[in-house]
Amino acid sequence: MAFMHSGFPEIRAIFLAQFHPDLGPIVRLSVPEDAVDVEQRVYNDQVCIKNDDMRISGLMAALDGSFSPSCFDQEPAEVIELIKRPEPDRPAVDSSKIDFNSIQTLIIPKLTLFERLITVNTGRHKVMCYPIAVEGNYPRNVFIFNMCFAFDIDADTKCYGAVVKRVGCLLKELEITGNLLSDPEGTRPLVTMMRQLVSKLNAHGEYQIELDLKGLSQPMASTGISIKLFPYYENPKTIKPYHVPVKLVDFDIAKRKSAQTVYQEHASNDIMWDLVLDKVTECIDNINHVRRIAQLTLIREETVVLALKHLDYYGCIALVDIFQFSNVYEGQYQVMDIFRNAWLQRECHNYVTRDGQAGSISIEKLIHLYSTIRQRKSVADWIVDNDVDVERFDVRRFFMFGVLHQMLRRVHCYPVLCKPAGGSAQQSSESSEASSVLEEEPGQLGARVLGMLDGTHHLDEIGITAEKDTATMRELLDKHGNIEYILL
Repeated sequence: MAFMHSGFPEIRAIFLAQFHPDLGPIVRLSVPEDAVDVEQRVYNDQVCIKNDDMRISGLMAALDGSFSPSCFDQEPAEVIELIKRPEPDRPAVDSSKIDFNSIQTLIIPKLTLFERLITVNTGRHKVMCYPIAVEGNYPRNVFIFNMCFAFDIDADTKCYGAVVKRVGCLLKELEITGNLLSDPEGTRPLVTMMRQLVSKLNAHGEYQIELDLKGLSQPMASTGISIKLFPYYENPKTIKPYHVPVKLVDFDIAKRKSAQTVYQEHASNDIMWDLVLDKVTECIDNINHVRRIAQLTLIREETVVLALKHLDYYGCIALVDIFQFSNVYEGQYQVMDIFRNAWLQRECHNYVTRDGQAGSISIEKLIHLYSTIRQRKSVADWIVDNDVDVERFDVRRFFMFGVLHQMLRRVHCYPVLCKPAGGSAQQSSESSEASSVLEEEPGQLGARVLGMLDGTHHLDEIGITAEKDTATMRELLDKHGNIEYILL
């Protein structure tokens, strides 16, 4: 199905689970019909459950007066076990099917989990559901059901959250108004709806159908259902003045495509785009930080941050730290990806080589260089130790590629101002006043900078505040004395 390539996961199965007043959690309907594996259970004529894992249902029956003591005539009474005992004679579950018995306590959960999105991993599948309880004239005064959607175990199902919740709320309304789920006559429209949900959402990402409910609910004899999938976007990250936006798309192409979409014709040279976004994107060169962009565009920093949040929300940019040769990085476990992913190796090679010089560095050398990155060693020291040719090898892009693909992590340096040994509060106050007086003098630390030396601000943030690079800031701090550094 071509639609699946747009990023929406494919629905593998849909099944309707409900709590039977005598049998407990059951699967009433499923599409496909053999998608769910349910254990066979044995019951006698008096609805006394003899299997150890189902004695809890007998207890529930006793509570509402429908349980007969003769149920235990053939077997002596014993303490009810809430933990299911292993059954060695139980056949193995087909891995291609959903093992309902292993997740039934989460599909039909405790009262506190009703009308909440629940995601359960079982075997090769990820099941997303929204359990519902409807009070009314039922055998136990409540009708419990759950329409469940099953996906592959590694599928990103965030875009289906609203769909699962909408289907659950719609079925609740249909049950309240017309007993669609509790009435045996409602099986036919339910099966039709479930089949259409699977086929339409997988093929087109949207679903629209008219349910024929004649004989079930006169006010809702013909009910229309419309559902559409939308991409899920994470909330934009907090953007600080020291962050560097990195382009993930070509903004020139994006502008022309957006113009063609709006006017349904070829875009002219005069592209109508947001003026702030237009100016901000012109200054995004993967080097300028947020405050520098605000200075170049003559736009307030708060407005620049809002524009960058908009671009980050739609995945047009990523955020990294200011690159300096004094930076310290450490490898992450994701660095193993470049050892076994040929596509990632080619992308890295094309990104870090200068001027398209394919022979400047081999892929094997790149892999080796990533494995040599250690904590507490600056980029400058790393270049010297590994004899890196900076003329033909872009070190900035090398580290940026590692950070963007989560193979590397920036190690920040947090300076902490310590009290002098044996110093009094009066001496500390006098030192603070002296620093405040010398704030405007070159080579001195001002009161604002000293107030940031509490271990919660790293050197990048302090340097941007003082408008100095990290190396100069480190020299001033060392000159001041009584400074301890924490690497995190």
